[in-house]
Amino acid sequence: MQHIFVYGSLLFNTITEALCGKTIESAEATLANYRRFAVKGADYPAIIPAEGYKVKGKVLLNLDEKANDILNFYEGNKYERQKVSVKTEAGPIEAEVYIWDGPLEALETCDWNENTFKKESLQYYLDEVIPATLEEFSEMNK
Repeated sequence: MQHIFVYGSLLFNTITEALCGKTIESAEATLANYRRFAVKGADYPAIIPAEGYKVKGKVLLNLDEKANDILNFYEGNKYERQKVSVKTEAGPIEAEVYIWDGPLEALETCDWNENTFKKESLQYYLDEVIPATLEEFSEMNK
């Protein structure tokens, strides 16, 4: 079972539940020495190492292999999954996180905004992105 720290669209339970087909246990968490940015021309964020900064998010707990596989597919190849330690109310937890692996020029100078995503993109993800992702994932794993 894996734990994954998330900081973008996967903060929304409706998205993780739709992708994984079940409710995923989670806890609020903070990742130190990273900074979150909006990605240019996209509605999702990225994080990169940045001394003295921290990213607030949550940690998805006890993910099984199927959930891990679909989340890796959903995140795509613009990120590298790395092991980190995140802080929760219960104390530090070892988790993995998707770290930006693309060019830094592709990142805005501002943070990604969760409320803007909720207002402008969440329903589109639920209606279009998630079903298309699940269909493509299913086709690739036949």
